[in-house]
Amino acid sequence: MSNDDKSPIKASKFGSCCQDLKEVLEAEDFDPLVYEAEDGVLYLSVGILDIDDGSESGESAASGDDDDEAEGSGFLDHPVYFCPFCGAKLQTPEQVEAKAHDA
Repeated sequence: MSNDDKSPIKASKFGSCCQDLKEVLEAEDFDPLVYEAEDGVLYLSVGILDIDDGSESGESAASGDDDDEAEGSGFLDHPVYFCPFCGAKLQTPEQVEAKAHDA
């Protein structure tokens, strides 16, 4: 998930468990690795993936595809079930699954 997919700063239902999570979610001076997506799920960026353009497998990068996301890197995100700062339960796998299907 790219930073462009992260929601703009808004009131979050997350962050009421502790001041640390609230500050991260409301931060304006940096792009936090913990964020609430548009679907209402709290995610943690756990890594950066290199996105292969297919050129190593013999396919031409200029094969007519205008897919700008075919090269570069992207974020690997995972839902956060417990607060990384205080350990409070934030959401369940079932809630995340339901929100994913609603989106």
